[in-house]
Formats: sequence, C-alpha cells, structure tokens
Amino acid sequence: MDYEQLITEVGIQPSQLFLGLAMGLAFGIGASISQFCLRKLVLDLSVLKLSNASYTWLFGLGVAIMATQLLLRGDTGDISEAPVLNGGASLSGPIIGGFMFGFGMMLSRGCASRQIIQLASGNLRSLFTLATFAVAAQLTYGGQLVPFRQTVQDLWRLNQPANQLHEWLPLAQSHYLIIGVVMTIVSALILIKGRAWPQLVGAAIVGFAIALGWYVTSFIAYHSFNAILPQSITFSAPAAQSLISVISLDAPFIRLGAGLLIGCLVGSIIVTLGRRDFNLQSFTPRLPMGQYLLAGTLMGVGSVLASGCSIGAGLSGTAVMATSSVVTLIFILFGGLISARYNS
Repeated sequence: MDYEQLITEVGIQPSQLFLGLAMGLAFGIGASISQFCLRKLVLDLSVLKLSNASYTWLFGLGVAIMATQLLLRGDTGDISEAPVLNGGASLSGPIIGGFMFGFGMMLSRGCASRQIIQLASGNLRSLFTLATFAVAAQLTYGGQLVPFRQTVQDLWRLNQPANQLHEWLPLAQSHYLIIGVVMTIVSALILIKGRAWPQLVGAAIVGFAIALGWYVTSFIAYHSFNAILPQSITFSAPAAQSLISVISLDAPFIRLGAGLLIGCLVGSIIVTLGRRDFNLQSFTPRLPMGQYLLAGTLMGVGSVLASGCSIGAGLSGTAVMATSSVVTLIFILFGGLISARYNS
C-alpha cells in the first residue's frame, strides 16, 4: 500500500484530529473503567501498603512500556525526533515542576486526566480545576510566566545529545522491554488474584493507547517526512493550546491536542452513561474552592515546567525511557507524598 499517497489524500490535519480523537477515546474509556489514578498509588505509598488501585496504575505503565518497545522496532518506529527525547532537556524543570504537580494532584484529588474523567460524571470541582489548570499552563507555556519557566528550566540541563536513560545507564532497548514485561506480569497476577477484572481490562486499554499513540504518530511521521512529530498522550500542552485557540481567533487550532481532550471526555461520558453514575458535585466546606484553585495552578505551572503531566511524562515519556520524564514521575510521587502528609 502507498502510505504516502493515503496520508496525502486524507490530509495531515484531519489525520491528526482523527488520531487524537481515537487516542483520547481509548484512554478515556480505559481510565474510566479502571479508575486509573496516580493519586491512589501515592496514598498507598504513604502507608507502605499497595492496593489493587496501585497495581492497576503499575500494570498500565508496564503495558505501556512493553507494548511501546515492541511496536517501535523497525524504521517506521523511529521516534528520535520526538520533542520529549530532544537533547539538552531540562532536569531542574522536571524536579521543581514534578514536585509542584504532585502536590497539586493530591489537593485536587486527581491529576489533569482524572479531572476530565470526573467531569464526565458531573463533578463541577473538576471543571473549575481544569479551567484553572489550562489558564496556569498557558501563562507558563506562552504567557506572563514564560521568563519564570525559562529561568527554572535553565538551572540544570542535560549535556547529552539525547534525553534517554541509556545515556546515563547501561540499558539497551531489550532491557526496557524486560522491565515492562516484569511489571506487567507481576501486577497482572495480583489483579487476577483479586478478581479486579475491570481494573485489568481498563489499565490494559490505557497502556496500549499510549503505545499505539507512539507507533501511529511515528508511522505517519516516517511516511510524511516528519509533517508531524512522534508523540503520545499528554494533557498539559493540549489544555494550554486549546484554551488559547478558544479565546483567540488568530491562534492555531492544534488538532491532535484538541482531539485528545474531546476523545477523553467522550470516552469517559460513555462509561458514565453505561454505569448510570452521573452525580452533580460541587464545593463543600471540606472541599473549598480555594483548595482547587491552588491545585489547578500548581498542576498547570508544574506540568509545563516539567514538560509533561502524570500521563505525558509518567506514562508516555516513561514508556520510551526519557530521562526527564522518569525524573518528573519520581518527583510527582515525591511531591504527592509530601502533600499527603501535609494534608493528612
């Protein structure tokens, strides 16, 4: 099949929108079914006792790593041009930004992707948090906080030509695959023992959605002379870019990012309708607006400083073993643990 001609006939921009919708839809359905949430892993780590919720997240990460490493073999799986793998990446940004994101994630009772899923079930606090998150991300990404972002990210940058763990550790691609296989098998056995079938199925969908995102975007990039860059699911940049697209007629409409957000919301709504658990929720004295304002701001600024959120860095970036993404995930967990202790 002449893939170059097919991509030309469909068009790069429509392809990005359809791909974003498909990726977001799969993620939304999988995350909703499994109640996929990094916050629950942090809470379990704070008491040193992992529950099925923690193994659900670890299973999703293991599937993402394993499937990504398997799919990216061969020329069409070249992701060397992916922004997350660029040399000279910041480490100070992931450290500070990851900590901020993790702290805010605990305050808002879920990361950015979790807010979309909760919004689909009628949580108005999530709508407010998402709006705050998008505004803070845009201010940091292309607004008044750009000098702050640049200062933080320039504190410590990698000198290596590529932002991957093999620049620091003696790891080959086969080692990444082994790591993913071990995580997947161990977590799966525990979930099967606990008969956590929805968690098992949903987390598998999430992991495969991450892997397919990397594969399909790299495939299109290979057959379109890098008309798009290899990437997978993330929510910080799409939220910021979609916000500016809505409020400004001159801003470009980022179709892949918009498709991700819309697809994730639609997928979550489908699961909510299937479960019939729509329930309007708002702020309460125990869950005040100020707490969610702070949480959304911390997550928005932190995700841009770190160049990724708990999904963009914690899953997508870690699936390709990007050094900055692994650092971001570690400090999201650290910031979350501090927040859990502070608010306990």
